[in-house]
Amino acid sequence: MNKHICEKKQSIYMALKSSAEFFPKHTALIYFNKSFSYSYLLKRVNQFAFALKEIGVKKDDLVTICLPNIPEAVYLLYAINQLGAIANIVHPLFTYEQMEESLNVTKSKYLFALDSKFDDFKKFILKGINVHFVKPAHELNIFKRFGYAITHRKDKIPTEYTLKGFYHAPILTSFDERYECDAIYLHSGGTTGKSKIVALSSFALNSLVSNGPWFINRDSCEKVGMLSTLPMFHGFGLCIGIHIALSDGGYDVLMPKFSAKETIKYIKHNKIHILVGVPLLYEALCNKEEFSTKHLKNLLIAWVGGDFIPNSLIEKFNAIMIKNDASCRLRPGYGLTETVNVCAVNSVSEFKDGSVGRPLPNVKFKVVDLKTRKEVGLNIDGELLVSGETLMNGYRFEDESSNKDAFIKIGKEKYVLTGDICSIDEDGYLYFKSRIKNVIKVNGIPVFPSEIEQTVSSFKYIWEVAATSVSDKKHGSLIKLFVVFNRKMDVNKETALKEIEEKIVATHGVYAKPIDIVVLERMPHTMVTKIDYNALKEML
Repeated sequence: MNKHICEKKQSIYMALKSSAEFFPKHTALIYFNKSFSYSYLLKRVNQFAFALKEIGVKKDDLVTICLPNIPEAVYLLYAINQLGAIANIVHPLFTYEQMEESLNVTKSKYLFALDSKFDDFKKFILKGINVHFVKPAHELNIFKRFGYAITHRKDKIPTEYTLKGFYHAPILTSFDERYECDAIYLHSGGTTGKSKIVALSSFALNSLVSNGPWFINRDSCEKVGMLSTLPMFHGFGLCIGIHIALSDGGYDVLMPKFSAKETIKYIKHNKIHILVGVPLLYEALCNKEEFSTKHLKNLLIAWVGGDFIPNSLIEKFNAIMIKNDASCRLRPGYGLTETVNVCAVNSVSEFKDGSVGRPLPNVKFKVVDLKTRKEVGLNIDGELLVSGETLMNGYRFEDESSNKDAFIKIGKEKYVLTGDICSIDEDGYLYFKSRIKNVIKVNGIPVFPSEIEQTVSSFKYIWEVAATSVSDKKHGSLIKLFVVFNRKMDVNKETALKEIEEKIVATHGVYAKPIDIVVLERMPHTMVTKIDYNALKEML
């Protein structure tokens, strides 16, 4: 049998269809311990595509998905692509006001949301939006469906606003073959910090997943289980958590809400082989005694991404792996939505401590001077530029200047400006320092908050840390530090704060000395569980 290969020059629907034809009986999805084969998944996608067409969805229409990682979200993703429409993927916890703004900006006339949002989102029906409400337990057995109905819904949703007809629709066999046009809209902070809508093509997504074997140091992802708990509105969750496995014979373990307990069970039953998550996910796992078992040998690799990844977390996780004679290691990576998220990663066999990895085989990096935009030498800080097959098509619903300012052409290559300060060493490994907009200048001296956070996180009694700036007439800006102590440790806070301050000064100099250290019970987080620095600044 010939090896299955994900072709870049095809739609993401065709990538899934190819896998389904090659691995029809293989497991494609696992959802609350129920397995869905590739043939079943493709059937559902084709039925949903037919139903979407019946309600009026046409090529290039925008269809908004406001769902967690449930089977219906996957069906819709590929069905929308089958029709040549565009999936506008937003956070499943969007409020009415946030959803209204998104629908107004994108002019999307189709919305799919959880049935628990019925009371909030039914108002959109009166505004001419074609809204359908999804029951997340529909694909489970009768007992789980009944249990969900008892605990989650009291009033009945009219049938015309549910997916009842979708599950019984005929199969649509036709499909749109385009791969370079807009396929997915994701919402990003943008390279300048202002929220933007990023347009990604099927080609960009397929180009990223074509690196799958390189990621895991195996010939393919066949029969490899991926933890899919990072939401699909996030590039990391969409492409690595969902599409990479389904384009190469692997399967996704869908987990709408992360549970360390359930993740550990899946690992013990040899159902999860690759972990993908943010630091909080790994902190939760490491703090479970039952995580440290011989079953960790089932894991191949674990990837972590985020603005700040504590070295102490990586050391803690890897120590647990070593203790249990497991080959898996926690490897940090780097990415941005404008490049389908991941563009550098430490792989199984190629890694360096302190780095966020090497560029993917089909990605190129340059580091340039912040002012002149001329390329700098090795191990010198500057702004990172990224080029390659995974670049976005551009920003949508913005003026022309936003797209013009996002890219730069060097020779024949088109690069996106990341807005990140990085350096590259002689072996091609990337070192992330800070977002340019986050650099704090004290008396004109640049101070990197991420470096302060890394130093403070080395104390075992620190659970989370965030460094921010406050304006100061004399010094321009000063550092203000927020910390959360580990509740499981008995800490003399006065002594700890003094120790933290002394280590910061000793490591980074007097300019990095915090004007104040605020102790919080818990840190505010964004919808993707990153520390919410805007919320911290509002506290000031």
